[in-house]
Amino acid sequence: MKWIIISCILCVFGCFKEFRPSESFVTDYLTGSWKNFTDVQVNQEIFPVSTYSYFATLVIIFLITDFVRYKPIIILCGISGAITFLLLTFGQNVLTMQIVEFFYGLFLSTEVAYYTYIYAKVDRKHYQEVTSHTKAASLFGRCMAGIVAQLTVSFDILNYHELNYVTITAITFATIWALFLPSVGQSIYFHRKNENHDKFISVTSNATTVFQENNLNPVLHRPTQYNQCSPNMNISLTHKVKDVYILLWKDFLQAYSNSHVVKWSIWWSFSTCGYLQVISYIQLLWKTAVSPGDKIYNGAVDSLYTIIATLTVFCIGKVPLNWYLTGDIMVSFMSFVEGILLIVSSYGYNIWLLYAAYIMFGIIYHTMVTVASFEVAKCISDDSYGLIFGVNTFFALLLQSVLTAITVNGNLKLDLRSQYFVYGGYFTLIAVVYTIIGILNIVQHCKRGEEFKIWVQDHNTGTETEEINKSSS
Repeated sequence: MKWIIISCILCVFGCFKEFRPSESFVTDYLTGSWKNFTDVQVNQEIFPVSTYSYFATLVIIFLITDFVRYKPIIILCGISGAITFLLLTFGQNVLTMQIVEFFYGLFLSTEVAYYTYIYAKVDRKHYQEVTSHTKAASLFGRCMAGIVAQLTVSFDILNYHELNYVTITAITFATIWALFLPSVGQSIYFHRKNENHDKFISVTSNATTVFQENNLNPVLHRPTQYNQCSPNMNISLTHKVKDVYILLWKDFLQAYSNSHVVKWSIWWSFSTCGYLQVISYIQLLWKTAVSPGDKIYNGAVDSLYTIIATLTVFCIGKVPLNWYLTGDIMVSFMSFVEGILLIVSSYGYNIWLLYAAYIMFGIIYHTMVTVASFEVAKCISDDSYGLIFGVNTFFALLLQSVLTAITVNGNLKLDLRSQYFVYGGYFTLIAVVYTIIGILNIVQHCKRGEEFKIWVQDHNTGTETEEINKSSS
């Protein structure tokens, strides 16, 4: 039952980490009387920094997480979140807000430790249970944050500025709570269990490297200086980094040599890029559709969207569809709907229309990315989950950084509604590409079925002819 205790401790951290009620109204806070930044400053000078920071720190954090064995990075996640909202509360100029966004990007990238810690700490047979626990805890925290934010603001219990103190308190508690997490004795790459016996590397004179398990096909061995080592011998950091690099590259090639993984991963990265871009600036778009003094319901929308998305994500795993055959068409249709929702949003000035479009857009994304995740997971080894999911996220952030540089900070510097029109076109283009892929996949599938049918008929004909010849003789 030890794994349940560990899971509960981690879930408490995840719940309080996601309990950030001030985020539902952060744009109105920045452009309101507390900070007095303009919409243009928030759109072009402040918010883009978190995109670049998230992208720049993700790969480094991913490798450091494995090296330092998760717990320090989980604590760093809490510290960076607390710094983010402390600076947000007391900072008054654009430079300070850009520093806020840097720490927010760091906060997002360090979340990788939260989602991968449990895999290094519990037995593989509990992976599915603990994964659902950690995701449910995060969603619950996010949902409660939206409800608390909306109720306190609507009933004038707290204002936008005071909500920051609630967020800081929750994240500070999460950081202190993380200190009670059990330390991790092993990790996926840098600190593998029985490193010298379970899996080792033989480097030949021509620099050819061969991977093998200790009890499988024991043909090649380490050179003598490694074979004679005891299991507890300290391996140099340089040698360990080299081994890690080789293991990472091997797992990478093994996963992405599968065309099914590549196809879903490409959609995953492109779709996540668009999703992150949309949610980063959605509050600015909502702000253009409300008059000064009108009540806004950002918190209620966030909580409702989280609840519905959770239910649809749970249900999609129960739907008996042949995703290998129909996945491309479903992805193209959903991407097309997302594109239409964003294009409509770029022209709409009714706040309820914008709220509804955002909820539908988010539900579609979370549903289909869940399909993408389990379709990819079917085709890769257990140890590769974190790596492949991390690589897909990395490419999503790379694409997002490029998209931000072009539409927000580049020579174009599009206004907000033009940006959302571009994002709508972006998803429509994804839909067109995957429609073509889907049609080709179905045609190829039908052709393979027809070839098999012809082969069966020929085989039966040949057998009957052979039997007739035998009887005649």
